[in-house]
Amino acid sequence: MQKIAVDTYNFPRMRKEGFVYVDKTAILHRLACGDFGKLFFLARPRRFGKSLAVSTLHALFDGKRDLFKGLAIEPLWDWTKKWPVIHLDMGSTQADSVERFCANLQELLVREASQNGIDIAQGETVAITFTRLIDTLVKKSADGKVVLLIDEYDKPLLNHLCEEGVNKYRDALKQFYSVVKTYEAKLRFAFLTGVSKFSKVSIFSDLNNLIDKSMDFDTATLFGYTHEEVKKYFPVALHDLAIAQGMTDEQAFDTIIRWYDGYKFEESAPLVINPVSLGYCFAKRKFTNYWSQTAVPTFLIDILKKHPLDFSRVNVSLDRLSFYEPANPDVTTLLFQTGYLTIKSAINEIDFQSFNLGFPNMEVEKSFLSVLAPAYSGREINWTDSVPFNVREALFEHDIERFVDILKAFFANIPYDMTDRQNEQMWQTIVYVILKAAGIGVRGEVKTNRGRIDMTAETPEYAYVIEFKLDRPAEEAIKQIREMNYAEKFISSGKKITLLGFTFSAEKRTIIDVKIEAL
Repeated sequence: MQKIAVDTYNFPRMRKEGFVYVDKTAILHRLACGDFGKLFFLARPRRFGKSLAVSTLHALFDGKRDLFKGLAIEPLWDWTKKWPVIHLDMGSTQADSVERFCANLQELLVREASQNGIDIAQGETVAITFTRLIDTLVKKSADGKVVLLIDEYDKPLLNHLCEEGVNKYRDALKQFYSVVKTYEAKLRFAFLTGVSKFSKVSIFSDLNNLIDKSMDFDTATLFGYTHEEVKKYFPVALHDLAIAQGMTDEQAFDTIIRWYDGYKFEESAPLVINPVSLGYCFAKRKFTNYWSQTAVPTFLIDILKKHPLDFSRVNVSLDRLSFYEPANPDVTTLLFQTGYLTIKSAINEIDFQSFNLGFPNMEVEKSFLSVLAPAYSGREINWTDSVPFNVREALFEHDIERFVDILKAFFANIPYDMTDRQNEQMWQTIVYVILKAAGIGVRGEVKTNRGRIDMTAETPEYAYVIEFKLDRPAEEAIKQIREMNYAEKFISSGKKITLLGFTFSAEKRTIIDVKIEAL
């Protein structure tokens, strides 16, 4: 039985205790060698092994060669050299007030000094304490340089997005990180990682010399496992999983792909699998939703309730994906950087670059939709849990009247002030979320040779062509479907086709008219 790490991201412990370690040190060497820069930033979603990479770099610059025996970097690295390492986990500094955050950060810096065998006095500000730590360690270094590793650099700020006082946290972090730019000449290497990338006029305004590797091809697989890595490093665990599930190894691997694969961090890079979810799957020998064990950030749901996103077509530019402002976050950027959306396809031309985003896999989709439906309805999760089940049953049985009644009941519970968007897209998005959560084959904004269908939904026996109207007769929706021949794409499918026209009322905030036509 292979030892799979699911509760530790400590490189020395994994190597000493015989846990499986997927060798990413060839990629780390390209960063650490100094040939292509020395100050790096890399953003990735949670649960992707960022802390493990930082721990690995710590051991590398600390010269612990025995931990790297047999790994790709061992023959490439100069083990005669070592540097003092400042390793800061910013996740431990988060607090409910800026004052408490600054106090926590002061304590973290003093502890880091103690672990390096030195004593420092706290300064009047966090930045002064930070400079004292660097200055003291530089004197201990053979070449007058130190290594700086910062994990979860953005954690103190993330819990306060969309709050009135978020800029106070931003300014405190900005002052702290400005020290990195000031001390660039004394840094042998710096590596900052976190979930988000904020704009350069925000936290990084004074730290504009960081090399951002978040969407570069050569680091796209640094976090997460490629298909080849899973087969190479986990053959025993894969086989044990297959036996437990009554599958062949190939079937088990294909199921892993459906559940936990699908992340793409550069348009031409290989897909990668979520390492933590895969670890739990191997450890428990069971396919289920491990992503949902950590809650969806409330700020994401709060934004989506006010500004529903059409998940059926999410197209964004590279610039929009790259960063955002803490006080005014873009929900699409947030969903990408937190791992709920990933690159599905790209247009990459000299004068134009755009990405189409979607849910990476079944695990993330189920996790997200399970909390989004209750958020939209304003009802308890016990009630909303039954909605997708009832919708699925109604559409599989072709009970259209029941389907319509379920939707009406759902919309009747949406709070009046939930959203400021009174248009067809808002209602369409909510119906899309419900159908997706029900496991229905739903597609939105479907292109045909005559136009664009609002929505289609399919079960093994039935196909539904759906159009939405806001404050206009449902008969107009049916007429549009007929005149544009939207149902043509299903004619050869052998399925029974039903046309559905829905009218939503902006005033009554629910469905007020429905037309049904069977072909």
